[in-house]
Amino acid sequence: MAAANIAGSFFSIALFIYLARTLKAEAFGSISYAHSFIFYMLNFVDLGLSTYGVREVAKNKERVSEYVSEIVSFKLLIAGVLFVIIVAAAFLACPSTQFKVLMAEVALLLFAAAMGTDWAFQGQEKMRMVFVSFAATTLLQFLLIYIFVKGANDFLKAPLLYSLAAFFIPIAFLLHFRYRPKFEMGYLKQIKRYLSSSIIIWSIAIFAQVYNGLDIVLLGLFKSPEEVGCFSVARRAVSGCTLLMVFLANALLPRLSSTFSNDICQFKSATGKFLKISLFLTILVVLPIIVLSGPIISFALGGEYLSASLPFKVMALGLIFVFFNLPFSTGLVAAGFEKEVLKQVLASACLNVVVNIILMPKYGMMGAAIAFLLAEILALIWILCAYRKNISVCRRS
Repeated sequence: MAAANIAGSFFSIALFIYLARTLKAEAFGSISYAHSFIFYMLNFVDLGLSTYGVREVAKNKERVSEYVSEIVSFKLLIAGVLFVIIVAAAFLACPSTQFKVLMAEVALLLFAAAMGTDWAFQGQEKMRMVFVSFAATTLLQFLLIYIFVKGANDFLKAPLLYSLAAFFIPIAFLLHFRYRPKFEMGYLKQIKRYLSSSIIIWSIAIFAQVYNGLDIVLLGLFKSPEEVGCFSVARRAVSGCTLLMVFLANALLPRLSSTFSNDICQFKSATGKFLKISLFLTILVVLPIIVLSGPIISFALGGEYLSASLPFKVMALGLIFVFFNLPFSTGLVAAGFEKEVLKQVLASACLNVVVNIILMPKYGMMGAAIAFLLAEILALIWILCAYRKNISVCRRS
């Protein structure tokens, strides 16, 4: 999983640099805007079904082809509806013909995402196939654009090639899983049952995204752009560290899901290993950040960002609670107690917003850092209580 994300990120960064240099600012800015909008809409294609699929495939690997056919078919329906809405809105609202075509080209990514089956391989714990998907897709996108896009005149080629390259691996994987379209009424009733759990998982991700990015927006209401820029440095670094733990959680989810009902000892063992990794990463990543935040910021970005050093240290303390939260919250999702995790995310989001509104006007980004720390302390306490209550009850029964 780590190798997949590293490989995908490498080619994505290379592509980002190449397009920025080749297309120049205006054309590159238009493409970036369109991609940002569509990537946000991708949340509504998934609706948590990928994570749900990982969990269910891990429990019953023999049904993987059925899960793929059912989930992908429903995602394609959603992608089709969103594609029509986005393209119609672009053609009605945008005077520029080029931008209308651009939005239609980029919106094709909705179908590529709907067809993705990386989650099915995760459920089978075949992470090498996830690596193939990430690495091959981003490499193909880079190669096609590098070969055919040579200047600003190729403005509309870039998004089309990028979208088309995203289809090759999903189509190959669908053939591997013997995908059969399912759009009849009986199938829709089955999907309704899936959605009862997946929507909760999706809501967890959405609320986490909101409260992890809302502090920057709120800070902009109370303080100067310079302070927002400094705080963004600390915020992005913390988010990057959190993403590392999310990768680990995604890799461990199928093992926890498959062992919860059948072998509670293995379930506890896997959770314990995740905790040990969290401790290791705390020592390896978080403690150096706390001690060396000033030199790190100064070396990477320059002295003008040094005012972010103290908030960065406070948020690094909050990272410790994030690192120790994820093993337990992932265990709860794997065991089917995602409602408990959703309650925690809602409580942390509310606390974060309230403390930000109280502290930001006077303390600025330091207030935002304290709000983050308090929200993550609450999150860990809440999750530990929920884990002890629900997992202990299952163990006794």
